[in-house]
Amino acid sequence: GCLKNLRVLNISFNNLKSVPPELGDCENLEKLDLSGNMEITELPFELSNLKQVTVVDLSANKFHSIPICVLRMTNLQWLDISSNNLKDLPEDIDRLDQLQTLLLQKNKLTYLPRALTNMPKLSLLVVSGDDLVEMPTAICESTTGLKFVSLKDSPVETIVCEDTEEIIESEREREQFEKEFMKAYIEDLKERDSAPSYTTKVLFSLQL
Repeated sequence: GCLKNLRVLNISFNNLKSVPPELGDCENLEKLDLSGNMEITELPFELSNLKQVTVVDLSANKFHSIPICVLRMTNLQWLDISSNNLKDLPEDIDRLDQLQTLLLQKNKLTYLPRALTNMPKLSLLVVSGDDLVEMPTAICESTTGLKFVSLKDSPVETIVCEDTEEIIESEREREQFEKEFMKAYIEDLKERDSAPSYTTKVLFSLQL
């Protein structure tokens, strides 16, 4: 907590089971990487004080919900909470009105809250590999800022999208779409100081 000038903290892939509340005193922290610790289940409320944080990676842990402190990080732009135990998202997730990228894949989600459509800057959403059976049709409307959505390996049977481009049909168009997405994803990663230590091949079936 005495590291007042600390801007980046990467403590990924250790065996941490908890995070000290004093971390909330690091008021200039901009990027926090807790990924791959496998055992972290919650974060102290004191981390709500981290108002300068733009990137948080909580992937590959055991979170059952998005921590309340994360929902109060008002400048958060990039959140990865994939490979956890999420069963739902908070109805007030739209508090994160600066969020641009939300990675939720490999959780236990069965639905997405309509609040996602109230997030003006959200452009990248990945929920592949979940138990998703329904999602708000409004998420497909052109008035939302979403540009890419991945639903691979989710049991959603039909999605009705009005006033959007047609769903990709030909294999060539599908491959081109995937290339465009990966280009956007790589550009997004450039905002971070380091690339992730692992990645997963994904296939996208919906273009907005």
